[in-house]
Amino acid sequence: MKKSTSIICLLGCLVFLLQGCVFYTDNTETPTFQNITSENADKETTGEKTSGKEMSGEEAFEQDVTLKDYVSDLLSEEKNTNSTVIEENDASDTDGFEEKGYCFTQLSQEEKNVYAQVYHAITDRLEVSVSTLSTDFLDKVFNCVLYDHPELFYLDGYQCTTRSRNDVTVSLSFCANYIYDEEETLEYQQKLEREIETLLLSAPRQGSDYDKVKYVFDTIITNTDYVMNCVDNQNILSVFLYHQSVCNGYAKATQLLLNRLGVESVVVNGIADGESHAWNLVMADGAWYYLDTTWGDADFKDNRYQDVNPINYDYFMVDSQSLSKTHEVDRLVALPDCVARECNYYVHENLYLNGLDPEQLGEIFDRGYVLSAQTVQFKCANDAVYDEIYNYLVDEQHAFDYLDADNSITYVADENSNTFCFWLFN
Repeated sequence: MKKSTSIICLLGCLVFLLQGCVFYTDNTETPTFQNITSENADKETTGEKTSGKEMSGEEAFEQDVTLKDYVSDLLSEEKNTNSTVIEENDASDTDGFEEKGYCFTQLSQEEKNVYAQVYHAITDRLEVSVSTLSTDFLDKVFNCVLYDHPELFYLDGYQCTTRSRNDVTVSLSFCANYIYDEEETLEYQQKLEREIETLLLSAPRQGSDYDKVKYVFDTIITNTDYVMNCVDNQNILSVFLYHQSVCNGYAKATQLLLNRLGVESVVVNGIADGESHAWNLVMADGAWYYLDTTWGDADFKDNRYQDVNPINYDYFMVDSQSLSKTHEVDRLVALPDCVARECNYYVHENLYLNGLDPEQLGEIFDRGYVLSAQTVQFKCANDAVYDEIYNYLVDEQHAFDYLDADNSITYVADENSNTFCFWLFN
């Protein structure tokens, strides 16, 4: 009798479970699943996201994958047979998925699972079910994929389809928005490879990381003009094929070339001078630096002196403190505090002044004349040194002591970067 009673009780519990139980999760950000039965019809809503410059927040939401899988199984027989076939993913791990991108390494395991699913969906051109119920979670991961992979030039956003029951979200699916079909993409990829290999022919592959970064920085600036509203300006096609771009194109092209040379780099977004902007985080010779290729191009702000001073090194491998004067970082994922200075252009090239030193200034100007340079550039260690040297060279006009000029001199002084640029020939 006891055994029979147990079986009856178990059957009763199963009936109760299927007719109207209430499920709860520990995280208040995850929707509560209530009264879900197989008789209720699914609802679908589709939203579209573009890969803009703004990034989603850093916080990640924990998901109850077991509960999600249960609900998915419960609804599996009710999917609309006329809708796009959605590939189901094993969300338990990332086995077999090899990824070394910086953003990926900073994600939680749950985020890495979705990252693998999104990357798979993009490269195989599929609609896939993702192992999260949060659109913010998905948006963050999508941006991480784009920031790790500059070669994904052929998409500009994605569509997210939300499936709900009784106004409660039970699943999300992801499908990328493509600006080029597969045939067009393949043609562009072949053209890109030819251009990239040409640019890398003269690269210092056996040199230091500093040498490689400088080569990429100089090469992109020399071969690219900053032009608003140019074709494909949010991806690498604009730089490598059309030689006109804006900050996103510059940053992604910089990242791709550096990665090809074995230098780790990732795109960073944020605000600079009050506007959305993109630049790079770079690991060189064992330390992290910020690199802004766009701001290194004279076309970006003032092209009046482009012929004599086409490359500006004020934001070449700078530390966090120097960057913060003009740039505000959007921290999609955790970013390192950049404190090293050895790979900064001015430090590496002995153009860095820790104080007023007339002899060191003389060596800097003399070197410029020996090299037949059009300009000399140098950097001050801090605001106090900058003010001291400005007073010495400009206010007291000691610049004439170093320049082959009689009546006038041409110079640019930037108090934000604490740098000077003097023209050796007027």
